[in-house]
Amino acid sequence: MKSVFQFLDYREFLRSHFEDRKSLAPWYSFKVMGDGVGLDQSQVYRILHGHLHISSAALPRFQEYLKLNENEARYFAKLVSFGRARKESESRKIFSELLSLRGSRCHTLDGDQYLLYSDWHHPVVRALLGILKTSDNYELLATSVRPQITTAQARKSVQLLRNLKLIDRCDDGTWKLAGKSVSTGSTYQSLLIRQYQAHSFRLAEESIDRHPKEKRDINVINMAVDEAAFLDCISILKEARKQILERVETVEHPDRIFRLAQAFFPVGELPKGVQS
Repeated sequence: MKSVFQFLDYREFLRSHFEDRKSLAPWYSFKVMGDGVGLDQSQVYRILHGHLHISSAALPRFQEYLKLNENEARYFAKLVSFGRARKESESRKIFSELLSLRGSRCHTLDGDQYLLYSDWHHPVVRALLGILKTSDNYELLATSVRPQITTAQARKSVQLLRNLKLIDRCDDGTWKLAGKSVSTGSTYQSLLIRQYQAHSFRLAEESIDRHPKEKRDINVINMAVDEAAFLDCISILKEARKQILERVETVEHPDRIFRLAQAFFPVGELPKGVQS
């Protein structure tokens, strides 16, 4: 059984627990799990598949059923709160508490990659360190971020990036990137990643007022498509992102950092049974 400290999504932990039990005992089912936590099997299914949250009343029963010790139970409770959080400020506060509960275990866990996206400016600071020849000039870093961050925030970002092994010291004391590109990979569904993406679009919105048109490229197109065209558009956008990344990898003397926040989403749909 995997440790609960390996997870930042309580539902992923529950699914992992369920699959492990199922592999050891093929008869194990949602009904068996439901009987153990005092819920109907349909409720357990909905919880594990993201359609329902664990209630405050059911939480102690889950902690007992999963045989969690005191620290694990506290962490699991925070995971449930993290999953239920709706405001970004609340999520960030709980996320910080989760990291504190994980303590020294943090560097060994798969979830470390999420830390890069715990604040929108961490990836920006990392990108800047790839083009700025600086050692510990946090004021220079802070004033180079748009919108500007504080010196303390810049220092915290550098410390985080170093802990995550995303930057290295050069022989002369300046920083360099440990690899040029990072990606969310298959973990993009994480709440933290979604918040990072949402904040990126808010920055894009602010850019309309902050930057002249010739310094940015923001466009909106409405289009009528079917499922096949939608999938084709996704493929085209994926290929375009790949080509953009390949192009920027060839830049030898970059002088600015850009963020591409792409959105392709539904704004209208025919009711079921209505033909166009």
